Amino acid sequence: MFRCPEKLPAPIPTTAIIETASKTLPCIHEPRYRRTVVIGENFVVKYGIDIPENEGHALLSLEKYPSIPTPQLYAMYRENEKLYLIMELKPGIQLGEVWPSLNEDETRNIASQLREIWGQIRSIPSPGIFGNVTGGPLRHRFFQWLEPDPRITGPFFKEEDLNMALALRSHKNWEGTGRRAWMSEFFTRNLPGALTGHPSVFTHADLQRKNILVLEVPGSQPGPRQFKVTAVVDWEDAGWYPSYWEYTTCFVDFQWAANWPEHVELIIDPHISEAGILRLVRQDLEF
Repeated sequence: MFRCPEKLPAPIPTTAIIETASKTLPCIHEPRYRRTVVIGENFVVKYGIDIPENEGHALLSLEKYPSIPTPQLYAMYRENEKLYLIMELKPGIQLGEVWPSLNEDETRNIASQLREIWGQIRSIPSPGIFGNVTGGPLRHRFFQWLEPDPRITGPFFKEEDLNMALALRSHKNWEGTGRRAWMSEFFTRNLPGALTGHPSVFTHADLQRKNILVLEVPGSQPGPRQFKVTAVVDWEDAGWYPSYWEYTTCFVDFQWAANWPEHVELIIDPHISEAGILRLVRQDLEF
C-alpha cells in the first residue's frame, strides 16, 4: 500500500535510507527484530520481521474518524521478510516524559482530552466479534502462543470462547512442568460465569503514557500550562475486545508508584471486578 505522491508531504524514503537511519525512537525489542526511526521532518518508520500488519490496518480504519488523533499511514509494504510502516511524524513528546512535572490541574486537563478521545474510539461500530482490526486473531500477548492455535488466538464469536482461550493458554503454560494446573482448572470452571455480558468494543489495548504524544500550547496568561494531545500511537495490538479490556489490561501492569492509575479511571470507566480477575490471569500466564 502506497499513498499517491500528491498526498505525501515529501517523497517516500527508500528502504536503503530507512535501514541506515540513525535517529531512532525508544523500543523495548531487539533491533534485529524491529526498529523505529525518524526520517527528516515528515516521517517515522517502524520496520522489522516482528512488525504486525494489524497496526497499519488500524491506522487505515481510523482515518474515517479524523477527530481521533493518529498518525496517517503513508505506506505499508514487505521486503526481505520485513514489514515497513511509513507513517506521519506527529508533533509532540511522549506524555511519560512530561508527566512528573505536571500539577493536578494539568494532568486532569490531559485526562479530560483522553477521555473524549477514548470515548470516540469505543463508539466505533462493532462487527460483533472479538478479533483484530480485520477480524483475525487477537494481538494482545495473553492470546499469543508458541504455535498458532485458533482456540487461543481467536477470532472469537462468543465471549465464553474468549474466556476459554485464556484458560487453555494457562493449561499450555503448565504442560510439561509435572505440576497440576490448579489455577487453569479454576479458570475453566469460573471465567465463563465471572466474565460475561461484555460487548465487543474497539480497543487500543496498550494505553500507556509512552503511547500518547502531547504538545505544550503557549499561553499568554499565568496559571497552569496547557497541553494538547497530538497523537495516540502504537496500535499494533488494537482490535475488538470485551468492553472491560482497555481498563483491565492497564490495571494488571500498573506499577502503583505514581498517580497515573487514578487518572486512567478518569479516562476510562474502571471495571474493578474484571480487573481483579484478569490480574490473576496475568500472574498465571506470566509466572
